Amino acid sequence: MESQSSRSLVSRAEPWMALALCAAVAVAGAMEYLVHNQLAYAERFAPDWLPFAAAGLAAAGIMRLNGHPLWLRFQGVLRWSGLLLMVWAANGLPLDLLRLVPGLMPSGIDWPGLATRALALAAAVVLAHLALGRPATPASTRPATWYGYAAFVLALPYPVIRTWWALGGTLGLMWPGAAGHGFAPWLACIPWLLAAALSLLLVPTWRWMPRRLLLAAGWSATAVVAMVGPAACLALVTKLIAGDTDLEGIANWVPGLFYGSWLLWAIAAGAATRSYQLRSAALRMSPRASSAIKSFLGQGEEQRMEEQDFRRSRHRESGEHQAVAHPEQELECR
Repeated sequence: MESQSSRSLVSRAEPWMALALCAAVAVAGAMEYLVHNQLAYAERFAPDWLPFAAAGLAAAGIMRLNGHPLWLRFQGVLRWSGLLLMVWAANGLPLDLLRLVPGLMPSGIDWPGLATRALALAAAVVLAHLALGRPATPASTRPATWYGYAAFVLALPYPVIRTWWALGGTLGLMWPGAAGHGFAPWLACIPWLLAAALSLLLVPTWRWMPRRLLLAAGWSATAVVAMVGPAACLALVTKLIAGDTDLEGIANWVPGLFYGSWLLWAIAAGAATRSYQLRSAALRMSPRASSAIKSFLGQGEEQRMEEQDFRRSRHRESGEHQAVAHPEQELECR
């Protein structure tokens, strides 16, 4: 009873926490805009209007103005839009944290931007919990497993091309060695090889694999890459539009392939993690809860068999009814 009451208190307080974080993101964005001392490394993370748009859409998707079904569906769209914009507003936070380590990167930290991005990440986490915990409409189909395979494919471009360069290939390079010499630059491929392995682990629902470990790894990797991919794509597009095509000996399509695959991997990995979360939860629950989950996910095998038996019985009854209704025809056939 105490655990249920505490959960109900948390569920009631969660929307207010999300609204408070949205307001904090808007205030931090305004302070960042007024300070005007943004460092060069943070100029292309996100547009200046993004924190305000993210906070406004997210707040509109949280507040319950009325219970009309159309409005609730529209609120679901607003909530997801605000969540995606919050993730974009948090882009660049890993780079900020790396700059906190002395000697690892150039000195100088965009403190107002760091505050905005940290608050945006916190708001995105709470919004994600609200959006995933209370879907606007129940799912009508079973969660797909192909998301994991898609994430696996999207994790490969960077390590494959980097490996080719380390072996002496010049695909996408203006001259040999433009992307570095030796295998030292190849070490950056290790996170993406781990991401590829994680993508495949999210496809089946092995009972021997720790479920919480996979969920933590999946959501953490999704969040980290989602805070890098959009900012990298925006920086590349801004650079190309400005006419700066000098990429230090690397063809223009190479960073486009890398950054685009990172952005798409974050989407596919998030979908694969959510699919694994729903499928593995249905296996762990009690029979009654498991049947409820299965009905939420879609028709299970037992339901399909029951429907087939029902159709066969109806067909058999209709045949018997026709035989009773036309006895003369049956005798003539005999």
